Formats: sequence, structure tokens, C-alpha cells
Amino acid sequence: MSVKAELLDLVETVAEQVELPPVEWVYIPEPNPGPGRHTEFGIVTLREGSAGLYYAWLGASQKGMGSRYEPDEFVGRHPVELARYCAGDDEADCSLGLAAINAITRYVYRRAGFAPGDAPDSMGILDIATADHVGMVGYFPSLVKRLRTDGIRLTVIEKKPQFHKRQENFLVSADPRTLEGCNKVMITASTLLNNSIDEVLEYSRQAERRVMIGPTAGFFPDPLFARGISAIGGSEILSPDLARQRLSANQGLGVSARKFLLSAPDYPGMEQMMQGLQR
Repeated sequence: MSVKAELLDLVETVAEQVELPPVEWVYIPEPNPGPGRHTEFGIVTLREGSAGLYYAWLGASQKGMGSRYEPDEFVGRHPVELARYCAGDDEADCSLGLAAINAITRYVYRRAGFAPGDAPDSMGILDIATADHVGMVGYFPSLVKRLRTDGIRLTVIEKKPQFHKRQENFLVSADPRTLEGCNKVMITASTLLNNSIDEVLEYSRQAERRVMIGPTAGFFPDPLFARGISAIGGSEILSPDLARQRLSANQGLGVSARKFLLSAPDYPGMEQMMQGLQR
């Protein structure tokens, strides 16, 4: 079973055991607003206040989301209905579905009294040394700059051809097979949207440490931890209304959200959390 299919199964299981609040509102930004904009995230919010993010700058695959979907049509619907949008291959649908899964996950965490710890420095979770060969799935410009400045050998998997290059100790390619030589790997949560996550996990399976990072990595981590992912770093929306206000005003999430890091040994597992929840 794929990671995404297993994640959707978990959400269906949650819905069978817990009465989930309906969708309160959905924020869909303009996917291609031009330079200088910060509205790269959309939001799905449940009626009791739990919310999840989706990434809105995937490119042509999300073109027209603002006109394709009418946000009001989601209001009052069961969140699992929206989560099921993630089942297909359409990246726009998957974006909304993943945000709903993130919101459901946040709801379960809140009900169970579970809160992942605050995230340290993004690079610190890999404990990178000069002898390491780091793999990065998704091009994170600030992290690339830091690693190259430190002289770390780096292989980046990126679908956008304008980033592709080969230099000494630095390769940017669309081929996930190049991860086979990496001993530490960072994976973007967007791999769930383009259905590359299973392939990425397969080619990076020999790495001694793998982490998933990105603001939209707020979903149940069980399928990833079962496949050897060491930790997940994502963002938790603290104030959905403030988040929407800030994004609508061309600002970043700021104090409306916090970054968290969840390591496999610190996670009790969804099954254990669900034991304390009742309808």
C-alpha cells in the first residue's frame, strides 16, 4: 500500500471512531500571484478551530484553483469528504485533500492532549558533518546555500528544469535514483502531492537518517515512521483567522503558526492516541 493510501485509510479509521467537526472555511489563494507575494499557502479549517495547510505554488498543476473551486461549497461538509480529494493524481485536488488531513490530524492531537515539540534549526535535525553526502528532495534555496557554503556534498531532486545543474559536490536532477549514494536525506512534504513519495523512500532506503520537512507536513506520521523516516518537521496553525488575515494581506504566517519537530521515538502512535477518544 502506498504512503498516501495508508494515510487516507488512517483518516477513515479516525472518522469511524471519532465524531469530527465539519469544515468551517477554506482559504484558496491565487496560485501564481507574482513576485513578492507570501500567499503560497491555502488553509482548511474545522469548526472547532483545528486547521491544516496546503502549498499553493506547485505551478501549472494548480492553475485556476481560485476559479475551479468555490470555497463556500466546502463549508459544513465532513472533513473526510475533502480529505478524499487526496486519493487521485490531480495535484490541485490533492492539495485540498492534504490540508484536510492535516486539519483532522491537528484535531486528534488536540483531543488527545498531544503536542509535538518546537522545531530546532532545520539542519540540526540531520546532525550534518563535513563527510556527509546530503540528499534534498525539493529545492530549498536557503538550505542549499548553507550546505554549499559549508562545503557539504549535496544532491537535490527537483522537477523544475531551471534548477538542474551539475557542479563539483553539487547535483540538481529530476532523477530520484541519485539519492542512492546519500547518507542523510531531507524530503519535502510536496512529494505526497505529486505521488513521488514512495519512489523517493525506495531510493533513499540505505540512508542512515531521513527526515521530512515543510510547513504542510502536519499529517499523521505513522506511515512514514513505519518506513524508516526519523523525524517530521512541519507547521501548526495556532490561529486560523490570523493566518488567513496575514496571508490575505501579503504577509507570511508569522505568529499565527509555529514550527514543530516530531521524532519517531517521541510519537505515541495514532492507535494509542485514539484509545482515549470517544464519540
